[in-house]
Amino acid sequence: MKSKKKKPVIKGTDPNQQLRSRFFERIEYLCDTFAGPGYYKKLPAMIVEHMFMNRYPTLKAKADPSSGIEKSRVVQFNKLMNKFISDRYIVLDNGGKIYLSWYLSEGLLLINYIAEMADVQFPHAAQLVEAFKPYFPGSEVHQMIEEMLIELVHDTTVFLSDYNKTIMNADISATAFFDREAMSNDVMIHELRPNRSSVIIDGEPRTITSLSWLDEDMNWMSTKVRPSLLGFKTGSLDIPLEVYIQKHALDKMQSRINITPGIMHYMTFILMNQEVIRHHKNDNNSLVEYYLSDQKAGYLLVSLVDAKLIIRTFLFLTNDGTPEGKKLNQLLSLDKQDKKYLMIDTLPAFSSYHIDQNEHLSKIFREAGCGPLLKLGHLREYTSIEVKDKDPESIMKYLGDSDSFQGLG
Repeated sequence: MKSKKKKPVIKGTDPNQQLRSRFFERIEYLCDTFAGPGYYKKLPAMIVEHMFMNRYPTLKAKADPSSGIEKSRVVQFNKLMNKFISDRYIVLDNGGKIYLSWYLSEGLLLINYIAEMADVQFPHAAQLVEAFKPYFPGSEVHQMIEEMLIELVHDTTVFLSDYNKTIMNADISATAFFDREAMSNDVMIHELRPNRSSVIIDGEPRTITSLSWLDEDMNWMSTKVRPSLLGFKTGSLDIPLEVYIQKHALDKMQSRINITPGIMHYMTFILMNQEVIRHHKNDNNSLVEYYLSDQKAGYLLVSLVDAKLIIRTFLFLTNDGTPEGKKLNQLLSLDKQDKKYLMIDTLPAFSSYHIDQNEHLSKIFREAGCGPLLKLGHLREYTSIEVKDKDPESIMKYLGDSDSFQGLG
């Protein structure tokens, strides 16, 4: 596949001519990849020229006029969206590969032009239409790319959302992908502050945020859960209650998982909106299992307060108060201070040990139920702090004199 690197500008050359040359080269590559060698030459030069004159603008995010989003946020959105798009490519049934960014510009333009050729009379028109039909709007390939585009733009909004600040949303209906006559190629972005309130817990006022997310129409999707789904007994009044998250829980989630806030917060919203919510009822609270990349990373501690379900705190999987934390204590005679000293009570520090590479230690952690943490090392790239790699032997050395440790393995 051709490199995406820009060609150097040579002094004395016409920049517009260079733009034309790059455009024609890319259209030829796309024709070869979509349909096969030789199809580019079947396109009349007049049509290729017309395509160049009517090429789509670059996909770009803009603030919705009513949103009041700061310019820096728009710049941030564009950078992240373009990174996500530039990192993806499409594999066609014929084995060809096309960068998604190319498809959303010249590729889409080429397909739309040829899709309009059915009633045009010129040599090879019927051949071109037949060769490109598998990629026309409404085709399986087109629908697959539509889903990919929606997913990547949605991921961008998630990455830039934060319950402590704003939740972001984007409208892509005005882009060339959905409107072939579009004179612009704009992703319109919005953001809103989630609803916050206060509740008295243990005699103290606590700030809570509605566990809501924005839908495609910029309406809040609130989370409502029947208490019985979390193990609470409310008799015949088992009606769905609003779910809130306490600021303390957001703070603990950040300190103990410490990856991009939007990822953690959106997963909290998703997990609490499942038909079946995996949980462990514990006295007056419920421990809701919390997952990242399909691996259990901890628990959301939920309380029933004043007809509200409130996420009070977040517990990392090794923390005291979790089933896995208790099992770890039993196996290794570890208490809270031991975990803090060894720094296995947060995901970045835990991952820095690369315990999965130590057969003896990994066996112990798996036996305690902490095996899922061994599969979350890739999340370090999303953390806001840099943690240096540690030697798992330092844990072995610390535990070496423990009778319980000597009896394991």
